[in-house]
Amino acid sequence: MTRTRIIGWTAMAVCVLGYGGFAAVLIAGKMDYLTLTLTQTALIGGGLAVIGEIGLWVGAACLGLTLFKRRKAMFDRLFGRKPAAGDA
Repeated sequence: MTRTRIIGWTAMAVCVLGYGGFAAVLIAGKMDYLTLTLTQTALIGGGLAVIGEIGLWVGAACLGLTLFKRRKAMFDRLFGRKPAAGDA
């Protein structure tokens, strides 16, 4: 597995953890499991949601880049072109 794909899948795991933490904080706040005010709960949940969103964008960018490179390599082989110098 290439480094770009590893970064992409790790970022997707961060996305899941961020959004999962966001949902858990909001649910725990609504069920009064937390002794925090609504503002504190929203700040903690918002921070976790931002972490999830960053993971989503980074993961989508990295995994999309690997798909683009793979598709470009397939077309290069199909049309008999030599790969570019930077594509190894």
